[in-house]
This record gives sequence, structure tokens and C-alpha cells, in this order.
Amino acid sequence: MSIHPWAPRADAQRNAALVLAGARRAVASTGLDVSYHEIAREAGVGVGTVYRRFPERDQLMAAVLRDILNELIRTAEDSVERTDPWEGFTRLLSGLAIRTAEDAGLSGTLDAHGGPDIAALRHRLLELIQQATERAQQADALRDDVDWQDIPFLAQAAVTPGCFLGLPADPARGPRTLRVILDGLHGS
Repeated sequence: MSIHPWAPRADAQRNAALVLAGARRAVASTGLDVSYHEIAREAGVGVGTVYRRFPERDQLMAAVLRDILNELIRTAEDSVERTDPWEGFTRLLSGLAIRTAEDAGLSGTLDAHGGPDIAALRHRLLELIQQATERAQQADALRDDVDWQDIPFLAQAAVTPGCFLGLPADPARGPRTLRVILDGLHGS
């Protein structure tokens, strides 16, 4: 078995994946200002491993955003390719809502971090949201008074965590709210 001298070792690849997964969890719960110590704790590795894998903070934050956006793009592409436009739209809105709940606070930081690579991914995702929305409207499955730019806000509204008027949000409220929103969006 021949290994190229420039190929990362298996343990280095595993550690990079652990750091990225830990960073996603830490950023989702704390925000982009999370410390490398917290990321290391979430990843189950030493802080030195985080610094070795991602010596520059911007590299790590761009990797986290890239990972999230690529996941959303895959969901959106699958949604656009569905035979049934309403099923595709429902899948898209649900996927956006789930990701919004898991990665709260990241959407407002997309332009400030990652540079042109992140901007291109963000643009691609928005194109797919527009395609899925317009496709569902052309099939009369989605109300025609809904603008495609409403969709990310509706996804966020479905899963906004916390407390309102002293009523705590329980885990079942998000999916129930999403169903109500989808019922309201369904065309005639």
C-alpha cells in the first residue's frame, strides 16, 4: 500500500472531522465568537488539535459555514428535483427550519465571514429557494401571494426557540408550527 507523502494521516483526517463537528455544535449554541477551548471540549480533542487543524479562526468559521451551506444546498437541490413540486417545497421549508433551529444565529453572519466562497454558496442556496418556490406556485400547490424571499423567514419563524409571554417553547412546538405554516401556504 502506497501512501502519498502529502496525504493526511487517517487520525489527522478523523481529528479534522471531529473539530469541524464540534465547531458546528459550539457555534450553533454560542455563536461565531465561541472560543477554541469550547470547540475543543465539544469535539472531544485537545485545544492544540483545534489550532493545528485550523490555525486561523476565519478558516474554521468559513469551514463551519461552508459545511452548513453545502448541507442546505443538497436539501434544496433534492427539493427542486422532486417530481411533486409541493413535496419538494415542503422538504425545502422543513430542511431550512431544522437547520435554522440547529444553527441559530448563523444566517446573519454569512456575508461577514468566509469571503467569496461563502457568498457563492449563499447565492446558490437562494437561487434554489427561488426555484422551489416558483415551481410549487406554477403547479398551483403554493399560494401565489408568497414571495420566495419570504421562505427563509417562515422557516425561521417555525422554530424560533425560547419563551414568549411566559410560555416556554417545548420541542413539539416547532414541528407543529411548521405544519400550521405549511397548511397556510398550500395553494388551492
